[in-house]
Amino acid sequence: MKKFSVQLLGGLFCIYLMVCGYFYFVQTELIFRPVKLPPNTSYSYPFPFEERIFETPSGASIHAIHAFQSDSSNKLVLFFHGNASTNKTSALKFQLFLDEGFDVLYPDYRGFGLSSGDLNNEKDLIEDMQFVYSEMLHEYEEDSVFVVGYSLGTGIAAQVAAKENPRGLMLWTPYTSILDMKNQNYPFLPDFLVRYPLRTDIALSQIEEPITIFFAEHDRVLPIERSLSLKKYLKPGDRSYILEGQGHLGVYRNQRVKELLPDILNK
Repeated sequence: MKKFSVQLLGGLFCIYLMVCGYFYFVQTELIFRPVKLPPNTSYSYPFPFEERIFETPSGASIHAIHAFQSDSSNKLVLFFHGNASTNKTSALKFQLFLDEGFDVLYPDYRGFGLSSGDLNNEKDLIEDMQFVYSEMLHEYEEDSVFVVGYSLGTGIAAQVAAKENPRGLMLWTPYTSILDMKNQNYPFLPDFLVRYPLRTDIALSQIEEPITIFFAEHDRVLPIERSLSLKKYLKPGDRSYILEGQGHLGVYRNQRVKELLPDILNK
């Protein structure tokens, strides 16, 4: 009986190790669900724009859409999108900021859209986006660059803003961290397996510039009950809003966001 119990425990432990190994290797697909676009993809938007390529020091090629005013603008929104999406997206996401006098840069991460390179860990991801940020400083003053993140992109935006000095940071439907999401969905897995911790909570506490967060009341993707804990990392003067009746998708169409945006961007 004792021998059987030892064998059973040994078998269960082997299964556990296999599950841990599986999670470690599939987490990029599980978290990011990257969408690739064919090389001959064409873009069409109802405003002036150009496609940009940023060749990073690590060898990745980051493709971005740079939308701009018909006349010259000296202000930029750097927009980090969510998972399972690309910069071939709704024109409204650009127009929202263009209408406020800001140009928009919308990059795709490694493995997304027309960007190349393998995404292996958080370091790859954040260093790529920091490089894009630094390259845009050749064209815009840093105090005129506003960082915006949506969904998965909020963790990326917060990391970049914590390492740089933008005009401000705005997050739509954020999360505390990927670690927190792992603990919510797979609490039996150890934290050290997570290659993309994306600690938004820690990043917010390191940012000196103004921060604005929009939570969606009916968010079923990133439940507001967990993300509201981010409010305790805000400093005096930072702002947060709960968008009543709003789900995870379509925040850029929300009338409350449109009403508040001019004051947020120009604070």
